Amino acid sequence: MISGISERTVTASDGSGVVVVTPHGELDLGAIASLDSALRSALAAAGSPPRLIIDLSDVDLLAPVVLGVLLDVRRRCQGADGRMSLVVTDPEINDTLVDTGVEPLFEMAPGIQDAMERLSVD
Repeated sequence: MISGISERTVTASDGSGVVVVTPHGELDLGAIASLDSALRSALAAAGSPPRLIIDLSDVDLLAPVVLGVLLDVRRRCQGADGRMSLVVTDPEINDTLVDTGVEPLFEMAPGIQDAMERLSVD
């Protein structure tokens, strides 16, 4: 699979916009710069307060070295009084988050709709 990152804005049930970033392929050392750039751009586009979903359902590999980028965007989002959710469907991706001890730091959901509902709850 060719790695890449797509971004779109979806409308939540409350009428506000939620930016969804969907990385594709392998998130490893070689993907850090493009992922960081895409997430910074998405956070800037997410409005105030930002609501961001990172959909990892099309990720084949999540290398632990990439977690710093995810944690950084989470910190930035929270610093702007926003919220972020990860969509995790692959047990191996979930295992990486659990094994590295960062899983409790993220709001996680099994799908986009669930993530949107979680972000809509204050």
